[in-house]
Amino acid sequence: MNNIQLNQYLQNQLNRAPYLLKTYTQDEQGNTYLTRNMFIRVEKLINDFIAGQREVRMVGIPGLRGVGKTTLLAQLFLKFSPRYSKDMLYISTDQVVNELRADLYSVFEEYQKILGVPFEKLDRNLFIFIDEIHFDKKWTAVLKSIYDRSKKVFVVCTGSSALSLQSTTDLARRVVFEKLYPMNFSEYMLLKTRYEFLKDKTVSIKYPVRGLKEAIKKALFYSSSVDECFSRLADLKAQVNKYWFGVDSLEVDKYLRFGTMPYALTIKDEQRMHTLTNQQIDRVVERDLPELGKFDTNTLAMIKNILLLIAGSGEVSVTNLSQILKGISIITLINVLETLEKAEMLIRVYPYGSTYKKVRKPSKYHFMTPAVRHTLLTVVEGESAFTNHKGWYLEDIVSLSLYREFSQKLASPIFYDSAKGGADFILAFPDRKIPIEIGYGKKEIDQVASTLSKIKGHYGLIVSNSDLVKEGDIIRIPLQYMLLM
Repeated sequence: MNNIQLNQYLQNQLNRAPYLLKTYTQDEQGNTYLTRNMFIRVEKLINDFIAGQREVRMVGIPGLRGVGKTTLLAQLFLKFSPRYSKDMLYISTDQVVNELRADLYSVFEEYQKILGVPFEKLDRNLFIFIDEIHFDKKWTAVLKSIYDRSKKVFVVCTGSSALSLQSTTDLARRVVFEKLYPMNFSEYMLLKTRYEFLKDKTVSIKYPVRGLKEAIKKALFYSSSVDECFSRLADLKAQVNKYWFGVDSLEVDKYLRFGTMPYALTIKDEQRMHTLTNQQIDRVVERDLPELGKFDTNTLAMIKNILLLIAGSGEVSVTNLSQILKGISIITLINVLETLEKAEMLIRVYPYGSTYKKVRKPSKYHFMTPAVRHTLLTVVEGESAFTNHKGWYLEDIVSLSLYREFSQKLASPIFYDSAKGGADFILAFPDRKIPIEIGYGKKEIDQVASTLSKIKGHYGLIVSNSDLVKEGDIIRIPLQYMLLM
């Protein structure tokens, strides 16, 4: 693309961005999408920048496709455009690279010509919003250049879940990464009831109980003994019951099906949600995986079958998968699974034990959102998929909660017991070990008790439909507690 065409593209973006981005912030009926919790955090960083606090000038928002990154970017742009309309630029890197055959470096060189001043000589604040920045292979160098050249430019960019993994150590000091996850139950209920309130003022908005989420996490994962854990949880019972008062029991099932994804808030037709989830899976396979790994067309064509096999199983043996999927080598299969992890389609949980065991024993793979598992299994099993595998969906939710809590640690403490009848999860901290068993119905204590004894754990947790009960060194946790994490 020549400079004249690039200049024309940028002029067009500057003129039409508010109208284009408005389409990302409302549904097909023109109803405005509500903002997620992440909006408040990034909005504060931008306001701090405007107020002269220049510590943070770049925010990267990685996340799985479909969790609302583009909508968030559009909402932020439209929030500030009334005040800074002449000093804001929105670009889609996918469009720049794949349609215009250009790159971000060329875009910003031409943009400075339009501004009439280079970035380093700016005397006013400038805001740049970049969607899907990972489509430019040299995005890290571009951001570093902007950061070093001017303290007057604030950049918000979105990208694949591997965005923070691909950044250099040098860039990591310049960019604050705020990962956008699928919604937890509290955020789902807050946004759902706020939408309903817009149509019916008699609907009560279900606000989270302040501080309850952190209190539950501290009780479950950071107690020094089973007695302390139980006492803390018992003290929170009134607050937990207060939150759940008036919540329809069917909301949990709705949440497990699709409620982790923002589109479930405004779309009621389940078939439509299956279609959107399928499109999400296809875009990850067709667009994200080729960016994150090198796969031929035959391998890419098999990835959906790989996901389907994972959706219908617990532990995943690479050797067994390779035997089932003729024509794909073990090495290639390992690369596929690692890339699906990077894209955050899957969360890998290693077996607990020695390095030898971690390599030789199969890992467990949970889905970042049970919506993907539900859609894949529904293709095979129809409407019975949900009732048949509700426990797996719940494990996906718990896996997401643990991943959100501990993924930033240098070494993940999340494992599982690979022995037959072992616990679903083991949290292995330097000073304590906590086995966790998940079940939708009534669960016996045998699995947790066996793992607890074997690993010499501090206490065990069983999450299920039960009352809060302590049985020796094991605590039964009502599902209502875990869903509020």
